[in-house]
Amino acid sequence: MNNSYTETSVKKKVTTGDVLLKLGAWVAIGLIFVAGFLLRFTLLFFVALALAAVAYLFLPYLSVTYEYVYCDGQIDFDKIMNGEKRKQLYRTDLDNAVVVCPADSHELDGYKYNKAAERDYTSRENGRRVYAIVETAGEQNTILYFEPNEKMLGMIKQKVPRKFKEY
Repeated sequence: MNNSYTETSVKKKVTTGDVLLKLGAWVAIGLIFVAGFLLRFTLLFFVALALAAVAYLFLPYLSVTYEYVYCDGQIDFDKIMNGEKRKQLYRTDLDNAVVVCPADSHELDGYKYNKAAERDYTSRENGRRVYAIVETAGEQNTILYFEPNEKMLGMIKQKVPRKFKEY
């Protein structure tokens, strides 16, 4: 029996929107706190404290790492938030794959034109080698973008050699 297993992870790039959201939340909380102090309005202190607690709990979850686990022809896509909390996002079986190819390949043009659902599990950094899996479930096609390592690519190529396109 041939059991294949590998995993890899990529950290999502911190975007300007993420930084602005964090900064804006803390500035708004600070302004509410200062307004409560200047106006001597105690309720604003409690609102600022409640918002600070919410920001402290939820803003770290903007730090995301995607993990890909390949096991015997299935790939699990997980999201790890702030290095603590894991959430399974998607599972695909390569037997359902139509094609596995680089993301900039012309093999994907027909699927993009027909508005296939797209799921992006990449770091979103320029210069990274991104691959796509097109899978079909009934009438709906889904394009999964990810950044596998060499070992995972080798296992995928071994599992579905006719569906694997490399340019």
